[in-house]
Amino acid sequence: MEVSHTPSHPYRALADDIAAKVQRGDLKPGDQIPSVRALAKEYGVTTATAQKAVKQLTDDGYVMTVPGLGVFVGELSELGAHPEPVTLHTVIRQLDDLQAAVTDLADRVHRLERPGSR
Repeated sequence: MEVSHTPSHPYRALADDIAAKVQRGDLKPGDQIPSVRALAKEYGVTTATAQKAVKQLTDDGYVMTVPGLGVFVGELSELGAHPEPVTLHTVIRQLDDLQAAVTDLADRVHRLERPGSR
């Protein structure tokens, strides 16, 4: 997908497109966005332009970069107008919730697979 030729800077057009996807719900909180290289290729821009767009999205509160993991869509506010940035605390809390759910599921499977449980 190429960035439209508008008077705005290419990085802004890319950032606006991703922000619109977040606002429409095409990208949901916690979703990972493509890497800078993948964005550059998809939008037909340089990696520097894609990096600047990601920085703009971060500054605007749409995404959060988690070192070593990638860039993720932030939580939307209750009003739905402006996204709230994802904090490290939020990510850790979500990971803890996921770990608890996986542990619960593993316990259920173990109980179901015990001899004589049927």
